[in-house]
Formats: sequence, structure tokens, C-alpha cells
Amino acid sequence: MAYPLSDGAANPSPLDPVFNPKSVAIIGASANPIKPSGQPLIALLNNGYAGEVYPVNPKYDELLGVKCYPRISDIPGPVDMAIIAVPAAITMLALEECAAKGVKVAVIFTSGFAEVGQEGATVQQQMAALAKRSGMRIVGPNCMGLVNNLNNLMATFFLLKLPTAPVIPNVLGFVSQSGGFGSLIYFLVEEAGLGFTYYVSSGNEADLDFSDYLAYMAPDPNVRVLGGYLEGVRDGRKLMAAADLALAHEKPIMILKAGRNPSAARAAASHTGAMVGSDRVYDAFFRQKNIIRTESIDEMLIAINIIACGRIPKGPRVGIISASGGGGVVLADKCESTGLQVTGLTAGTRRALDAILPPFASSANPVDITSQFMVQQGLLLEAAKQVINDPNVDTLMLFCRLSSVDQGNSSLVDEVVHLYEQTDKPMIAITWGEDEEARETVRMLREHRIPAVRTSDYAVYALADVVQWAKRMAEFKARPKEEKPVGNSGRLQVERLLAAYPAKAQLTESQSKEILKAYGIPVTREELATTPEEAALAATRLGFPVVMKIDSPDILHKTDAGGVRLGIGSPEEAKQAFTEIVANARNYKPDANIRGVLVQEMLSGATEVIVGMSRDPVFGPVVMFGLGGILVEVLEDVCLRVAPLTRAEAAEMLEEIRGKKVLDGVRGRPPVDKEAIIDVIVRLSHLVADFPDIAEMDINPLLVFPQGQGAKAADALIVKA
Repeated sequence: MAYPLSDGAANPSPLDPVFNPKSVAIIGASANPIKPSGQPLIALLNNGYAGEVYPVNPKYDELLGVKCYPRISDIPGPVDMAIIAVPAAITMLALEECAAKGVKVAVIFTSGFAEVGQEGATVQQQMAALAKRSGMRIVGPNCMGLVNNLNNLMATFFLLKLPTAPVIPNVLGFVSQSGGFGSLIYFLVEEAGLGFTYYVSSGNEADLDFSDYLAYMAPDPNVRVLGGYLEGVRDGRKLMAAADLALAHEKPIMILKAGRNPSAARAAASHTGAMVGSDRVYDAFFRQKNIIRTESIDEMLIAINIIACGRIPKGPRVGIISASGGGGVVLADKCESTGLQVTGLTAGTRRALDAILPPFASSANPVDITSQFMVQQGLLLEAAKQVINDPNVDTLMLFCRLSSVDQGNSSLVDEVVHLYEQTDKPMIAITWGEDEEARETVRMLREHRIPAVRTSDYAVYALADVVQWAKRMAEFKARPKEEKPVGNSGRLQVERLLAAYPAKAQLTESQSKEILKAYGIPVTREELATTPEEAALAATRLGFPVVMKIDSPDILHKTDAGGVRLGIGSPEEAKQAFTEIVANARNYKPDANIRGVLVQEMLSGATEVIVGMSRDPVFGPVVMFGLGGILVEVLEDVCLRVAPLTRAEAAEMLEEIRGKKVLDGVRGRPPVDKEAIIDVIVRLSHLVADFPDIAEMDINPLLVFPQGQGAKAADALIVKA
């Protein structure tokens, strides 16, 4: 799907009433500040929300000096948003009254629906149906609401007041599928001096979901970073559309995704289906759409801080200044393990450092300035200036205990701030310690928009995240527009071929290859023989030697059934092989439907790879690539992408597998034709995207010849949905 862009009054987004309501009613309102029904009323009245606020509760005539209405229908004017904070048993009634009133958005705090069992799930389905029928959008149920700091909208019950003067305002648009965990993230971001633009607790997502909110925030110029806590989405294509919006607007997305270890994997006929797991697909999707997957809140906070401070590293090269030789080496190891580069400094920089450092220090990167920096005025500043100005350094990391206590003319913090103001390169200050002075140092540095932390690990991971995002963003911008590789005639041919097979059918190799050929995927020359004599004639026409294989929809793994013969060199051998293959197949599976024996040209000098597809329940068709042959499931050296793919995305898959050196040529073998592999991947991805009734597919092996000589599908399997 494609999300419409908001362009103010000229082209408003359908979600504008969610974030910019002109009036808010609170159904079940109270004045009790510790109740979910009381907190939004207090927050809206006390924090400058400019719209109309209507408490609704038949128990009161007024609340906090504001007229209270018995029912929402009694409110004289229009209501854009209704916050529902009543028991689960009457929530549906309240929703129906909202729909009758013409309310545009309902925010449901109430829990007790799909999260508690089937009865609650049924009511939640009724909510979704009401939303679809009436056009009223629903946030929740079982949510903690939302915040818009641009207009002081506080439709939530975890926050009573907005933060005062964050160091960097309007940084983050955040969506959380967990209420409590999301509120923790909110307060930690606030503590770091970063300002939210939007915050949404999405709850059970009966109507609006994670992707809808993300898509609304992506084009907003008041949002610099998108973030989220995600447990899962129901519609991966919606998330893909939201991610594409973020890419179009060059907005980084950071997601803390739960559920790396699924409890079970489904059985599948193809190799691809057996290896595609839910979290594995999410991981691949995040890489494909340049979404930063953080492993912790700390990593996310630091990455947000780096971006919010406004200096994105131009590359992965890091210069390190440490007060400890061992600490610097450990930090350098961590950097290298994440893809950052601790590069050598220029000879000029080394000479300048040697001139100011004590003789027991080291000018090699990581630079060890020793504890002398605490007593030698200006040592830290001068050393850091040399390193950050080195042309081999993109980012400076300071790894030492910085003090805000004056050392005479200035403090160490003052020196770092002064240096930061003299350069346009990014800097990260790691000042260890859990005491109050360390916390104060971090706070002071952040006030000057210098990313500062007290531990090194998360700083390294976060910097690597941002560097990788910036690199991929530049690559995305440079990618040319691509046309679909297959025209209408190919699509019509596949449509006709697939229509000939029933649902759940497992197509034979020859049947599968007919479909591949229609989409321009090259296959081996072959003929189907139904008698020994036909096999001999086919082999003669193709030219010896040939390969012979059983062709049966009921025998997918032909080698296991004794259904493959290689190197057939004469008509007599072809006849004998035909008889043996059919007999072996009958013994292996007596009731198998045997269409015949496939006689195929035998090719040499090729490298075997696998290209396949499995249909994920969330994202739809997922394409797999890896080294081919019988060991593919053992080694699991494969990578995934969500279809359809561009050529650039397909090319990335070739670089992602651990065995990629095989493609470059090993032990005297020439490099393979990578462009041919890329072409097959792209064409297959469009094939499976165009035809949802293809459930699984394997090309295993795809025989790839030396550079410039192409590739051919030597075996194939297609399973219909």
C-alpha cells in the first residue's frame, strides 16, 4: 500500500485528527490524578492544550471548573477525539455513542479485550468493524494513549506534565506496542535532554497500528528520528510502505524488536521454506529498508543522541583518545567488531602528538594520553585537536574521565566543548563512572549538544548503527529507477500455466521450469521422456553426456529416491538409466505419479547457488539466496529479502553470505557471473510478487558460469498455495 502524504490544509493526512484534534472528550472523566480517567483531564487543562476539553460522566456537573456532560451526545459542539476510560463491559456502548456523535478518533485506555481471551477478542473485532463502518479511527484498546508536543495534546494517563525546555526539542516520533515499557523509554529519552514530537502507545491495535503511526510521522519536518518498540505487525506490506516513506524523507528509523527466538518453525517442502523464520525475515527486512535494529534501550538512546546533535559521521573511521592504554585497545577491538575502522593516523599527526605527549604515552591510534592529562593543562585539548583534524578520522571518541572542576583557567569539560565548537566533525565523550560528578559531566556535555555517555559498549554499537545508516542512505539516494523486468506477455503466460494446476499442487521440475522461462529465467536444455526409447533419442538430440532425473510431483528430493543419473554417455546407457530410475522411484514411493524421466544437458565448470522463495505470513514473498547443493540446509549460509527486489538489493544479497569468496573465485577458479545471479534473483522476486498463488519455490542448484557466461536453472520446484 502507499500512504498519502500530509501537506497541511491543502492535502491533510487521514490521521490528522489523531494528532491534531480541535476538541477532546473524556468519557468516564474524574478529577483524581492517580486514575487513568483523571490524568488526561488534568494534563490537558494544565499544559496549554488550546482545543476544547469536555469531561463526560453522569456523576458530576463539573470537574476542575469545567462543565461535565452526562453523555457524549449531550456535548453541543463537534468532538474530534474521545478518550474512553470506562470498564470493559461498557466500552463498546461508549464507542457506539461516539460513532453516532460523529467523533473522528477514539482513544481507548480500557484493557480486557484480545489480550485476555476469545471473549475479549470478539469484542475487539466488533470495535474494528465499527471503525471500518463509521470511519471513526481507534487508538488502542489497552493502550496508554498519545502525546503531541507541538500542540500540547496529552491524551494519555502516564504523563501529567510536559518536559520543560529539552536540550534538543522536536527530535523523536516514537511508537510503542507496550504501554509500560514504552513509558519507561519516554522518561529515559526525556532524561537525556531529547524532545519528543510525538509519542504513541498503540495497545492492541484494533484499528490503527504501528505502521500507520510511523507513516504519519515520517514526512513531518518536526520529526528528525523515528523510533519504536515492536513485538510484531500483522501486515508487513504496510510496514514496508511506511519504511519507504521514511527513506524518501531521509528519516532514520530505530526499532527495538522483541522476539528473536521463535518457539517453533513450520514445516515446508522447499529448502527456502524450511529456513525462513519470522524473526529472520524481520531482520532481513530491516536491513533492506535501512531500519536500525537496536538491541537495547541504551543503544537506541545514544544513537538518537548522535543524530539529534546534528553531526552524522561521513564514514566509519574512528580516532580514539584514551587515558588508559588497555581501555583504548578494548575500545578499538569493539569498534572493529562492529564495522568501525580504527585507522592509522598520518605521519604529521603522529609527529605533532609525540611533541606534546609524555614519553610513556602512545601516539598510535588508539592514542594513549595516560592519566597525565589530569594534571597537564591543555594536554587533552591539544591531543584531541590533532586527532580530530586528521584526514583519516571521521569521528573522535574520547575515552577518559572528564571533570567539570577547574584546572586553573578551565575545566576538562570546557576544553572538550571548546574543541567541539572548532570543528564540524562528530565527537562522542565516554566519561566512565556512576557517581554524581560523572552524571553532571554527561549532563553538561549534552547541554552543548555533544553526545556523552558513561559506558563504552553502547556508544560503539550506537555509532556503528548511525554510520551504517548514513552509508546505506547515500546508496539509496544514488540508486537509479528500475523498470519491471517482465512484460504483460510473460505474466499472461504464467497465469495460464498456473491455472492448470490445483491448489496445493507441487509442480515437477519440468513444469516449474516452464514458469521460470516465462519470466526470462534461463533453464537447462531438456526433454521429457516417457519410454526408454524416447530417453535415448532425447539424449542423442541434446548431445552426450546427459543427466537423467525422475519427473514426479510426489518425489521432491530426487536423489533420496535414486532418481538421478549423471554422465550418461550413450543411447544404451540412456535406456538402462530410464529403466533403473523408474524402478527406483516405484520402490521409493509406489503410489507416486510419475510423468516420465527428464533428460537434461550436463553442464560443467559452474558454481552451484540456490535462489528460492517462501511466503511469510507477515511480509508475503521472501526471497532467499545462498550457495547451492545438498548442504544448503546444513550450512544455512543464506540471506533473505522481501520481494520484489531491485538490482541493488539483489547485489547486496551476494555480498551478505559468509561464503561470498566462492563467487569471487577460489583455488584457481574464475569469478562467477554475478550479474547473471542478480538478474535471476530480480526476475524471481517479481514472479512471486506478481503471483500470490505461488507458495514456495526453489531453484537449486542455479548453475553459474564464469563472468560473462550466464547462469542456468538446473533444478526447480514450485508449490502452489
